[in-house]
Amino acid sequence: MGQPKLLLRLGGKTLLRRAVETALAVCGEVVVVVGPEADRMREELRDLPVTIVENPDHVLGLSTSLRRGIEAVADADAALLLLADQPALTPGHLRRLVEAWERTGARIVACAYRGTVGPPALFHRSLFGELRALRGDVGAKPVLEAHREEAVFLPLEEAALDVDTPEDWARIHQKP
Repeated sequence: MGQPKLLLRLGGKTLLRRAVETALAVCGEVVVVVGPEADRMREELRDLPVTIVENPDHVLGLSTSLRRGIEAVADADAALLLLADQPALTPGHLRRLVEAWERTGARIVACAYRGTVGPPALFHRSLFGELRALRGDVGAKPVLEAHREEAVFLPLEEAALDVDTPEDWARIHQKP
């Protein structure tokens, strides 16, 4: 991307700030795990009531950030995991996940889109050990797949829009 993608601006806000504000609208406690450019990320969020956790091991893969985040919320009943590169997510989308969890008691509530399942996703605390045990460049999907039969999936096409490449970024700017 030529720069840290989470600091790209969309609608006057960075992708990072958009995601954090979306989470704050729904969650009482928000933990933000940052890796590269941690100082710049921290500065971007300086006025928001969040806990920032630095991940010096980010080069070892996504699982290291997931592990740091789960460790930071170890006493919570559940963790709602979201990525900052999904700019179409709204507080309403996240509320649907939380409400489904409260209504069903499922250990996992995740999104379904474009033939796959994934984030944002809510995991009950009974799965925190499995999330912390992940290694390498993987997110929570192995845990989600291991418990697929007991999970609740909500259709959420907006979650399919993510920013991984310059082409993705260009597509986002072409949206009406």
